[in-house]
Amino acid sequence: MVCNGMMFEADNRPLGGATYDITSTQNWAVNNVGLFADGKIQQYVHNTIEQVIGTNDPELYKTSRLSPGSLRYYGLGLENGLYTVNLFFAETGFPDPTSHSWKSKARRVFDVYIQGTRELRDFDIAKEAGGVERAIIKNFTANVIANHLEIHLFWAGKGTCCTPEEGYYGPSISAIRVVPNFIPPVGGIPPKEKNWTALIVGITVSVVVLPMILTFAITCIKRKGEDDGEDGHSDLHLDWPTRFNICLETARELAYLHEESRPRIVHRDIKASNILLDAELCPKISDFGLAKLYDDKKTHISTKVAGTMGYLAPEYAMYRHLTEKADVFGFGIVALEILSGRPNFDNSLEDDKIYLLAWAWALHENNLNLDLVDPNLVEFDENEALRVARVALLCTQGSPSMRPPMSRVVVMLAGDIEVSSVITRPSYLTDWNFRDSTGRVVTGDTQGPGAAPIPSLVNVSECSDITEGS
Repeated sequence: MVCNGMMFEADNRPLGGATYDITSTQNWAVNNVGLFADGKIQQYVHNTIEQVIGTNDPELYKTSRLSPGSLRYYGLGLENGLYTVNLFFAETGFPDPTSHSWKSKARRVFDVYIQGTRELRDFDIAKEAGGVERAIIKNFTANVIANHLEIHLFWAGKGTCCTPEEGYYGPSISAIRVVPNFIPPVGGIPPKEKNWTALIVGITVSVVVLPMILTFAITCIKRKGEDDGEDGHSDLHLDWPTRFNICLETARELAYLHEESRPRIVHRDIKASNILLDAELCPKISDFGLAKLYDDKKTHISTKVAGTMGYLAPEYAMYRHLTEKADVFGFGIVALEILSGRPNFDNSLEDDKIYLLAWAWALHENNLNLDLVDPNLVEFDENEALRVARVALLCTQGSPSMRPPMSRVVVMLAGDIEVSSVITRPSYLTDWNFRDSTGRVVTGDTQGPGAAPIPSLVNVSECSDITEGS
């Protein structure tokens, strides 16, 4: 479709609850995640015969992409530099609010992120445009530094959910246009079979998850730690913004593996020494040697236990019951290590501090979460530190159903939604004495018959893939 001299590339393939697609020109990738709760029909595209006003290009708004949760667009193979991003919206799914129908009370509210930064919060298309079936274009400037652009529309649970029918809500968009603010150098021009204008075209519908696992295999600097034989006192000192960014970006990468990659991937060995840092100290998850592909049709995988002691989720360590929530547990432990600047198990400390997670819970129960923060940090953001501590405790709950999915971890860490309340210390932490003469974790005399072992205690003779924790 050509509008105002600009060629818009159509992406009209059907998408499901967790699917991605790359356009035929391979200039755009689209990802959709989520199911419409209570929706009788999972409809991810909305078509209208109404004439959208306030635009010279009404044809652009005839079709809109819908998502119940997360909708991402990736502009691929872009020359690095500044770009102007135009997002085209029109609310065509709701009736006119001036009508007397109860359906006119419908509200669509969502957030918009460009390159990971939230640019619009609680964006309401109809409110911004001055009514339904009215076009509105939101303009942004984006800095492309890794040859790709990410546009993310995210439903944070606001607005209405049952009008015009049950299970109708979430972000909606009609088209995207991306234009460079510079003249691309000769070296950046794509091969002849690709048209340069295709790199600045819009897409009339939809989104996917780009398989980006291979991009992790770049030249990295390993995080200083026990893999290098140095002591969680090395010369690499990470300030608070760097630590927080490591937590947040690691969470985003795990969210991609769990919810956007197809097939989904469970890493099975999330630990500090498997988080690599590049020259800019940006984290990359590494070592996929134990990773499992996860079938959407299965609730869990029954497999032998593999991973690292101290980072193993209890249901996985004891019952070989594997879901993506095992990675969520490991992330929670890593987040505590980043926050505190110490390993998850240190037998040289006082009895109540040997096991990091137990100590974190003791502080939480006494409203002393900030005492977890590494004393070597001269300055830190207290609100961010509290979010990291509370999210980590959520991620390490005993029941996998009580641990949040990684996409929710991301928005909680970013402060886009409140951190869910953490009420009860997990049962696997109760009545344990963390020191004996051999340095192993042992049960206390008061342990009840129903108490569960901590995640580090598994039968190593049956699980040859288990390694000692960092």
